[in-house]
Amino acid sequence: MRTLAETALAAISFIERMPARLTDRCRGRGLALMADTCGNVTVVVGFCAIALFGGVGIAVDTSIAYNVKSQLAAAVDAAALAGARAFASPNRDADIRNFFAANFQEGYMGSVLQPLEIIPNDQNRTITVTARATIPTFFMSVLGTDSTDVAATAEATLSSRDVEVALVLDVTGSMNTDGKIDDLIFAANELVNIVVQDLQSPFYSKVALVPYSVGVNVGSYADQVRGSYTAGTTCNYPSAPTCETYGFENAGNGNWTELDISTCVTERTGPQAYTDAAPNIAPVGRNFPKQSHNPCPTATIMPLSSNKAALHAAINSLTAAGSTAGQIGIAWGWYLVSPNFGYLLPADSQPKDYGEIHLGQEVMKVVIIMTDGVFNSVYYNGVLAQDSGSGSGSSNYKINQNSQNGDPYTQSQSLCTAMKAEGVIVYTVGFDISGSADATNLMYGCATDADHVYLPSTGTELKQAFRDIAVQVSNLRISM
Repeated sequence: MRTLAETALAAISFIERMPARLTDRCRGRGLALMADTCGNVTVVVGFCAIALFGGVGIAVDTSIAYNVKSQLAAAVDAAALAGARAFASPNRDADIRNFFAANFQEGYMGSVLQPLEIIPNDQNRTITVTARATIPTFFMSVLGTDSTDVAATAEATLSSRDVEVALVLDVTGSMNTDGKIDDLIFAANELVNIVVQDLQSPFYSKVALVPYSVGVNVGSYADQVRGSYTAGTTCNYPSAPTCETYGFENAGNGNWTELDISTCVTERTGPQAYTDAAPNIAPVGRNFPKQSHNPCPTATIMPLSSNKAALHAAINSLTAAGSTAGQIGIAWGWYLVSPNFGYLLPADSQPKDYGEIHLGQEVMKVVIIMTDGVFNSVYYNGVLAQDSGSGSGSSNYKINQNSQNGDPYTQSQSLCTAMKAEGVIVYTVGFDISGSADATNLMYGCATDADHVYLPSTGTELKQAFRDIAVQVSNLRISM
């Protein structure tokens, strides 16, 4: 509430802003009246003073009401926008009230607020917020008006878009230390909760999961993406590995080794190695792992889904084992938001075309790449190549040939560059990778820009990184 001194200063300021000719006229009349010795002049002066003081008072009270209304209007604008962003969130109304409180000082100029009025319209996807305040008068109370009411209303529309997010998760053996896999599970679950909205119409928000280690387990899609095989058959190097069992001379002791095919897949070779061409045009690589030594991960890919319960169940089942073929995880992150792979998937999981417009908004595609260390696994004919890194296990289960595609970081960068050229937004999360310059450089090279790079060193920081990315994706969904 204003003090008397503040009110007096406001009145003086009002008088000072009066036109010069009007103040000169008043001054002249006042001097003339003061020189007049007739008694009735005193009465006239009194009435004039009352009128002048009343006019100034009304102006001051009106000015206060205007200022309060302006602040209300700014606060409900911010609150309505916050409500639109959180339209389907159970915390929406709380967010609206918090944003309003942050933008309107309680008791501003003596105002007393009524509870906010929040009206959602699910059909039109709008939020209407109305704020009302009662303001005590300082001068008008003399005339019998003790207070005045002001109000402000704002409406915000949820201008959304379809969003497809592929979450590429490192589930290699190193994630089995210091509780890392538990931190990852917590962080990924929270990201799903933020990104996947409860309201899926008319726009959807979906997440796909790509757990990776020595390869990516595509489960029931294996035959469609890498080709089928005949049970009980064996192919030997240098033949192409089209059988159930592949035989080769290993890079360790030089003995002949035979390994069985899995539902994991490896790098695609040839001219389509770094594209998202459909697998019926260019199949991806097969995988012949030593399951007791460096196993194909048990967790399979999960195509785009808005089923939070199913996503949480898949995340909670993650376990850590095996070496790191990050380039394969990156490829499948891209594939699961690529329209070229859509024919493989259930209708609800099929990605939209690049740049497709739905209700005036372009679909947004995001790939989040997470790793905790060195990429050390590369392939030749679906078998770990002899130039794989030391962390990829015994050479007795590697073929005595170098990788067909070469360095895993170069492969990864080529994939990232190609997907970004298609308009895919790429975030990278390097978890405790300060000891690897190659991994750190890849995080910056793969990401859309430096603002999309996160390098957490602790579990707490990992959770915060995923939380920040989820919030950014949700904000981009309604602001791009």
